[in-house]
Amino acid sequence: MNRMDMLKTGTKKLVVYLMAGDPGLKETEELIVTLAQSGVSLVELGIPFSDPIADGPVIQKAGERALKRGVTIDKCLKIIENVRKKGIQVPIVAMTYYNLIHHYGSKRFVDSALKAGLDGAIIPDLPFDEEAEFHNYAKKRGFNLVYLVAPSNTMDRAKKIVEKSRGFVYYILQKGVTGGSKSVNSGFHMLQHVKTLSKIPVFAGFGVSDPLQAKEILKIADGVIIGSAFVSLCEKYGKNRNMLLKNAKMFVKKFLNV
Repeated sequence: MNRMDMLKTGTKKLVVYLMAGDPGLKETEELIVTLAQSGVSLVELGIPFSDPIADGPVIQKAGERALKRGVTIDKCLKIIENVRKKGIQVPIVAMTYYNLIHHYGSKRFVDSALKAGLDGAIIPDLPFDEEAEFHNYAKKRGFNLVYLVAPSNTMDRAKKIVEKSRGFVYYILQKGVTGGSKSVNSGFHMLQHVKTLSKIPVFAGFGVSDPLQAKEILKIADGVIIGSAFVSLCEKYGKNRNMLLKNAKMFVKKFLNV
């Protein structure tokens, strides 16, 4: 079963990112269930890494907290395994770095991820034209490697990235790292171009923090990805489980109602 096929329906999609193990492993599990039941189309699960080049300060700090709690790839996969046992079928992709996967063993990562119920991975430091063996193995096993297109890419490079991406294309709305931004429409021209190139859904993220921004983005993109804003919520309410889950539901509702 390819859960990522659910993303191809005509409705606009909401994707939410959270860092595994922040505020805790059990809470992450409960948050994924809550997000899925609240109407999120895909969950992006951060696997913490010590040198996260694409993460802004909010997600970096969440990653540091998770690493201090001893969060590993295996513990993240266990979260997914537990969520699948609860009957949650929303697609889940990991967001992490190739250094971590390389040390774990790239083929072992793909096999272990699929066994746990992970549908794919976003790896910001893995250029589309490198690690052909890893890419080919993932493709052969049906594990979706999602590649990122940025406004700074040439039209030719953007086309090649789109052709190689599986599941969906991740469009970066702004240069630099993740985090809330007052304006995210500077990259809309390239986003429109990417949409014409892609046969699979194009989701846009980096810098989206409020529903009005999301509404503008969804006029072009097939889905919107919210990261730092949700991670901030997890940090704020992390010590109170009931408040955390209640506010997570409200957060999703706010974005789905635009």
